[in-house]
Amino acid sequence: PPPPPTRQSSSAASDVYKRQMLAIPWYFAKLDFSSKFNLLFGIVTFANIFWGLYAGTLVDRFDRKKLFLATNLVEGVVLTVVAISGWLSGSLPLLLIMIVFTITVFGYRMHYPNLYAFVQEITIPEHYTRVTSYIEIVGQATNVIAGAMAVVLLEGVDVTIPLLGPVNIEAWEIYEIFTLDAITYLISVVLIRFIQYIPDKEFEVDKGRLTNRLKTGFRFLLAHKLIFLFGFFSHSIFVIMLVSLFTIMPMYITNVLGEGGEIFGSMEMLYGIGALTAGIFIGRWTEGVNRILVIILMIFLTTLLLLFCGFVYTVPYYFITGLLVGFANASTRILRVSFLFAHVPNNIIGRVNSVFSVLNILMRVIFVMLFSLAFFAESTNIIYAYFTLAAFTLLSGLVLCRYYKRLQLL
Repeated sequence: PPPPPTRQSSSAASDVYKRQMLAIPWYFAKLDFSSKFNLLFGIVTFANIFWGLYAGTLVDRFDRKKLFLATNLVEGVVLTVVAISGWLSGSLPLLLIMIVFTITVFGYRMHYPNLYAFVQEITIPEHYTRVTSYIEIVGQATNVIAGAMAVVLLEGVDVTIPLLGPVNIEAWEIYEIFTLDAITYLISVVLIRFIQYIPDKEFEVDKGRLTNRLKTGFRFLLAHKLIFLFGFFSHSIFVIMLVSLFTIMPMYITNVLGEGGEIFGSMEMLYGIGALTAGIFIGRWTEGVNRILVIILMIFLTTLLLLFCGFVYTVPYYFITGLLVGFANASTRILRVSFLFAHVPNNIIGRVNSVFSVLNILMRVIFVMLFSLAFFAESTNIIYAYFTLAAFTLLSGLVLCRYYKRLQLL
């Protein structure tokens, strides 16, 4: 079948998320408030534990198109109000910036479980890997765009381009970036409004009590322990990606590499290019190959890349790391989602994914709070954060190796 009709709306929402998630941590880093941001990120991430569980019940309870509309509309309104405040006063207090960060993270926690549940609902099993690859291609293309825009918006540009001549763009204020994001959210609402589709699967919606609906995802995973182990440990690259982006990378770039915001934005762009490459090729490359083995190899590759970040302090190597980790993360995500689509019923996929989401959040809370300690902010001590993340991905790969043969039989 053709790619799901949510691809444009998903792209718009993803682009906003990436732009804000680049702009806000770097804004704090420029003010030398990275430790404060890490604390904020830890608190918001912890709050997402409870929101993530509830979001999963909403995904399985209500029309998924309407949920897309509601989340994008709420986020768009919040961004609009904050942006207007910035234009009126000429600046934004940290509190409003924190509110934007919080609402964006909460929206993200609803968006992707809802997107994957919707895609599973309208896709036949034979095309799971192909369609998840389409989603990755479109989503990561927006990451590349967001990374490129971040370089321009955060630091400005003053270069001479052959044939075009000099190009000078001043850095944007934070509320100007929020204005662009608000407009993008509202565009996504319009795109989602016109989506038309016919579900491939019909299922009975669970309208029971909230507490009973919350328990369903846990009960399923307790009854299918191999799916639980696979779902949790195959998510390890995604865990370290977010932790690195929001808490490690700003300090590593400033304290270890001695560089500025253009490197930060470029790294996100390289993550996106690596992931885009995975979206285009991983489905073809893994035809006839055991895909669980591919996931394990990607996790071990990520472990090596993280270790080298603690030993090699050059921008070119850091760029190579961003490219390869982006490829490994996207490859793993495509194959992981296809596996879960094939083994988890659509009427509970939202709640099952919410369980994995909560466990993912818990791991990030632990790492974020750990890396918020003053020790990691001193001199070049942030390199030890990469060693810590490498230990986590190594453990994940070893656990999947331990259950490899049993996973093959599912």
